[in-house]
Amino acid sequence: MVIYNCTFMMLREKEGEFLDWFRAGVGALTAPEAPGEGSRVGFEPGNPRLSALVSAGGISRDEAEAHSVAFQVEFVDEAQAQRWADARLGRLCAAFAEKFGPEAMTFSSIFRCIDL
Repeated sequence: MVIYNCTFMMLREKEGEFLDWFRAGVGALTAPEAPGEGSRVGFEPGNPRLSALVSAGGISRDEAEAHSVAFQVEFVDEAQAQRWADARLGRLCAAFAEKFGPEAMTFSSIFRCIDL
């Protein structure tokens, strides 16, 4: 299993507005792949979660100028995660930049789960 992480960074005072905006569009990110979205193997995003940064490097969120909110979703493998990101996430990130930029950015990463 892999976890796809997309972190949205914005001005701290924009968090409430971002959360309202994100929640309104999250259904398009988490729905199973629709017929005709373009591939032989579907993607099924699982366990979506949203988390807000509390502190980093000893700096609390109240002291930082920027604020980070991470959206994470699980996939069976990296190929499914990448297909989901290509089909769905790019549009959302572009809309985020348009709405909250230029003082905003996103970055994404894929994590492979390792058994303890």
